Amino acid sequence: MKGRNLWRKAAIPALAFVVAGSMAACGGKKEESNAASPGATTGQGAAGGEKVTIIITNGKGEIASQWEQAAKDFSAANPNITVEAYSQAVGETLGVLDKLTASGKTVTLAMVEPSAVQNKYKDFGIDLTSEKWNEETKDGFKNEQGQIVGFPFSIEGFGLVYNTKVVEKAVGGTFDPFTINTRDKLKELLDKIKASGVKTPVAYQTEAWSVSNHYSTQFLNQAQNPADIVSQLKAGTFDLVNNAAWNGYYDTLDLLVSKDYNKYADRPLDKVYDDSHLSVGKGEAAMLFNGNWAYDSLKAVAGENFGFIPVPVDNNPENPLNNKIAAGPTNVLIINQKATPAQQDAAKKFLSWIVYDQAGQDFLVNKSQVISAFKNNPNKVTNPLGKAIADAVVQGKTMPFSTNYVTAEDWMNIIGPDVQKYIVKKETKAELANAIKAYYASKK
Repeated sequence: MKGRNLWRKAAIPALAFVVAGSMAACGGKKEESNAASPGATTGQGAAGGEKVTIIITNGKGEIASQWEQAAKDFSAANPNITVEAYSQAVGETLGVLDKLTASGKTVTLAMVEPSAVQNKYKDFGIDLTSEKWNEETKDGFKNEQGQIVGFPFSIEGFGLVYNTKVVEKAVGGTFDPFTINTRDKLKELLDKIKASGVKTPVAYQTEAWSVSNHYSTQFLNQAQNPADIVSQLKAGTFDLVNNAAWNGYYDTLDLLVSKDYNKYADRPLDKVYDDSHLSVGKGEAAMLFNGNWAYDSLKAVAGENFGFIPVPVDNNPENPLNNKIAAGPTNVLIINQKATPAQQDAAKKFLSWIVYDQAGQDFLVNKSQVISAFKNNPNKVTNPLGKAIADAVVQGKTMPFSTNYVTAEDWMNIIGPDVQKYIVKKETKAELANAIKAYYASKK
């Protein structure tokens, strides 16, 4: 998979950073020197506040240096809190949270994938529902009980990525992607693009991860909490065959991969990831289905601009699913139930620092180039797809990142091939529904 790896479990810390006030020490031996009392409270500070040490772990190895600096800046502003900041190495196989826990250390604040909050770490986090920062975001990640337990660290999204220049030429002026809020309007746009000289408006790549744990999970957003539908799927009580939204997304997929519009209609399951992005980047096609991580491939063509069109599920312009793009946290921060109350309070303070402090806001967006989930953050990432998602967040035009509510590896490896069979008309919707039903039955 190119771009974002949804199932990779990265791991061991390349470096451990310890920050106390303005002093910082790092190196391989630091882990051993703190093994005896990691995160232990140590008495009263000069200002009367309790001194406390917390361990925080970063699951995005790409921002290890930024994470270290954030720990330094936060501790400088909060001298009674000592922060041990660990980052996992990109591409490793053992998670830094698991490694530290196995060594006997108590991680106070950990960055994990949202799906792990529902599964592997479902008993790890504390309830954050009453935290003030929830006023600035709708993306706090909920557990199956409906409690917000995950702080939304980084936002990503997916939809129909389009080349602005190609689409604006076809419509004859400025284009608002949110005007495409029915399937018929999408078809009308595709016809206009063809009439403008683009023979195949869509460059649809059909890798299993894309057509399954991204595209095929969008129907979960018909519920306010997608986890509710997942619970019904696990219980075997959700009727996929007769569900309008589930059927509707495949009707739209039929349109996108059809011979009328898809560049790869004659070879729909070929490996065309690179070619599809180059085609849209060069304007030989107008759109593809992917996420903001696709910009790394699209930007190979200098000077082009891109945005997102929502994937319409039906012809009702009032349907919320037609008026929003899927976007949400792909990394969340959770606070350990086993940490002391003082440690938990210190971790909560760190989360508030990210949201409300100018230095924290700068660390998140400008330094880490992460799309903020918080509407009060004035900073914007620089790439156009990231900006499109950030703008949609501010405008309230996003719905949950549905992949977060399934086990991505399973949907890619087990359900993905069935979706691909559906695309090439070797499987019916009913057969695809039975495949999904069988998968969840096997997990009971």
